[in-house]
Amino acid sequence: MRELRISESPPERAQIALNSATDDSGQPYAQSIGLGEEAHDFLINLKRKWGIYTHGALKQRCHELRGNQYLIADLLPKRSLSIVVGDSGLGKSPLLYQAALSVAEGIPFLGKPVSPGRVLYMDFENGLSGVEKLVSRLSTHLGLPSESPNLFLFNYNDAPPKWTPADFRAMVAEIRPDWIIIDTVSSFAPEIDEKNKCVTLTYQEFRAVMKDYQTTITLVHHLRKPSNRPDVYTPDLETDTRGWFLETRGPRQLINGTDVRIGIDKCRRADNATELDGRSIEVALVLAGFGRLGGTIEPMYVGRILGEDDKPTGYAKLSGKNLLFNQNQQVAFDKLPDSFTFKQAKQIYGRGPQATIDFLNKCQSAGILRKEGKLYKKVQIADSTD
Repeated sequence: MRELRISESPPERAQIALNSATDDSGQPYAQSIGLGEEAHDFLINLKRKWGIYTHGALKQRCHELRGNQYLIADLLPKRSLSIVVGDSGLGKSPLLYQAALSVAEGIPFLGKPVSPGRVLYMDFENGLSGVEKLVSRLSTHLGLPSESPNLFLFNYNDAPPKWTPADFRAMVAEIRPDWIIIDTVSSFAPEIDEKNKCVTLTYQEFRAVMKDYQTTITLVHHLRKPSNRPDVYTPDLETDTRGWFLETRGPRQLINGTDVRIGIDKCRRADNATELDGRSIEVALVLAGFGRLGGTIEPMYVGRILGEDDKPTGYAKLSGKNLLFNQNQQVAFDKLPDSFTFKQAKQIYGRGPQATIDFLNKCQSAGILRKEGKLYKKVQIADSTD
């Protein structure tokens, strides 16, 4: 191994050089502390040849990437392998197609900023005509042109006769997408539901493709069939996220081998439709999860926007008073002070004691109100409907 020599520098300067990339002014330590040229070149070579950083150099690199590290802010990091899990027929695919359009066109997804880029959506389950109609409806909902030049659609029902998953790398090399969505991973690699070895080999290939083409990959997968036994507890995604993911179909490595795990489930807080901002909207989904290093993805509530024909046109994030799904109750909530008693609530709501109790309990269930002793206090929520 090549010896690291730091000419005419005391040991403490050598330590600074190995653990720091720049000084407070942003100047490389090689210049600011008089680090020997040979040592400086050694550190640069490690970074270039092997991708090895000192702690300080790593901090500098993270600082450089911090403003551009997410494909979808606080949800999906760039160059990550993620999995989206949910029941069949729940609406995962339409929601992901909306996410794909958002990234392709550089517009927020459910209120979250995105890093615009080319998207390849590989659909192994939905028909060609259905996808075309879905993308058209979503484009109208988002106010986008009828065609997005950065959204590339692969449909297995219309794939070349000799296409196999072995062609995946060649497709990526030609398209160079920033984001790849594979819906579903078990259709892409059928044995992945049963064999850990298949999960390992498939994930290794995905990560190799991510590294070689600087892309992000999201896999879509299903939950296993629920048990009919009354004594079997079904975890709630909102309150027991990690337990909920244990219901994922197939080997545990399907979840553990990814960087980000996103669950989508039916929202249990309400199941009705109402008017919101002049649009008909129904409670649809709750989205929650966790990352390998990034921690918990707090529950996000998503409403399905309905058109004049009562068919879904797109999705919107819901929070705060909108989770009450009752316009009269939303107005009453707005009138409540930040801190109030039951008597004040009854006067403002204008209903009887039991109706007021039900209203306040609903506000607490929606996470917009909490009770402290005899007082009720509003919970401040930063976001509103997006």
